[in-house]
Amino acid sequence: MPDPNIKPLAADFVVAARVPDPQRWFFHDPNLARLDDGTLLIAAPQWNRPGNAVNRCLRILRSDDGGRNWEEGATLPFEEGTPFVLDGQLLMFVQQKSHQNFQIIGSDDGGRSWSRAHTVIEKPVWNISTAMLAQPEALFWAMDHDLPGAAHKGKVMVRLERDKSPFDPAAWSISNLVQPPAVPAVLTRELFPPDNRPQLSGGWKNSFVWLEPNTVEIGNRIRVFTRCIIDEYATAHIAGVLDYDPRTRHLSFTQLASWPGAQGKFFLVHDQPQGMYWMLSNLVTNSQDLLGWGERMRESGYHGGPGNERRWLFLHYSIDCLNWFPAGCVAYWPEHIHRSFMYPSAVVDGDDLVVLSRTSCDSGDQHDADLCTVHRIHAFRSLALNLHQGGLHC
Repeated sequence: MPDPNIKPLAADFVVAARVPDPQRWFFHDPNLARLDDGTLLIAAPQWNRPGNAVNRCLRILRSDDGGRNWEEGATLPFEEGTPFVLDGQLLMFVQQKSHQNFQIIGSDDGGRSWSRAHTVIEKPVWNISTAMLAQPEALFWAMDHDLPGAAHKGKVMVRLERDKSPFDPAAWSISNLVQPPAVPAVLTRELFPPDNRPQLSGGWKNSFVWLEPNTVEIGNRIRVFTRCIIDEYATAHIAGVLDYDPRTRHLSFTQLASWPGAQGKFFLVHDQPQGMYWMLSNLVTNSQDLLGWGERMRESGYHGGPGNERRWLFLHYSIDCLNWFPAGCVAYWPEHIHRSFMYPSAVVDGDDLVVLSRTSCDSGDQHDADLCTVHRIHAFRSLALNLHQGGLHC
C-alpha cells in the first residue's frame, strides 16, 4: 500500500471553476455543501485583484454526480457566501459587503435560484467555510467580530433557534465579545515585527491575529478552535481555544494549543457515527526562514512571511480535537511555493470525504487563487487508527 504521507491521497482533482483572468480576478473563500439528495454545491466569491476596478460577485456551482462534473448557475451580488443545510432547507450566509452584517438567503430548488437577502444581525461579523454545530434546539457558529480599526480581533458566538424561521432576526442572537489573548513572550521571537519587515512582501498589521473559528461539540462541551498568526507566521501550528456555555450564552477564551497547520485556515469535520474528528490544514517547511529564502521570496512577490506557505494540504484525525494524528497528504505542489491548495472545506459523502480547495496554479501568488478544485478521498475512515480502543470508558 502506498504511503499516504508521500503519495497524495487525492492528487487527481477536478477543476470546478476558474477565474476569467488570473491577473484580474481571484477566488476569495469558496465553500462546499452537500444537499440531502447528494448534490454538491459550491459558493465561490470572486474578487478583483488590486488595481482592477471590477465588481466582486458570488458564483454558484452544482454537481449531481459526486463532483466529477460541475454546472455553473446563478451569479449573485455578494462578496461572501457560506451555504449549509439545516432541517432540510438550503440556506446561505452572505454579505453584500465583507465584514458588514449577517445576512441569510435560501433556496427551494437546490441552489438554482435564491431568495432575497435578509439581514438578521447588524454587526461587523465575518466568517467563511468553517465548522458549524447543529444541536436539536439551536445552530451555533462562532464568528470574527471586528473592533474599531482591527478586523477579526473579537470573537462571538452566533446562535439560531431552530424552532423559528432563519429569516427572522428574532431567531438569531449573538454572545458577548471576546478580546484576543496576550501572546506569551515565549511563543514568539519577534522575527517579523509589523514596523520592521524589510525582507517580506506585505503581511498583517499586527503581530498576533486570530480568525476563522470552527465550532464543534466535544464531550457535551461546545468548543471553538481558531487560526492564529503569530509574528507573521514565524511561530506556526498554534490554535486558539474558546468555550461556549449554551445555558448562560457566554463565550470565553480558554487556552492556546499546539495544532498542525493552525497558522493557516483549517477546516473541521465531526464524523459523529465514528466519534472522530477530521481536520484539513496546510503544513509548512521553513516558517522562521532558517534556510535563507527570505530575500528571494520578497523579490518574487511571495505574500507574507515564509510560514505563509500553502502548497502542502494534509488530513489529520482526532478523538478530542486537541491531539491530532496524521492521516496523509491530500495534495501538494512540489515545484513552487507560489502555488497552493488552501482554504479547504469538506463534506462526508458515504464512505468518502470530498474536499474543496481554493487553489493557486497560474496566478503567481500563493494567496490569490485562480481555481476551485475538488478532491475525493476514498474510504477516508480506513486511514485512521482506532483511537477509542483501550481507553477508559465510563
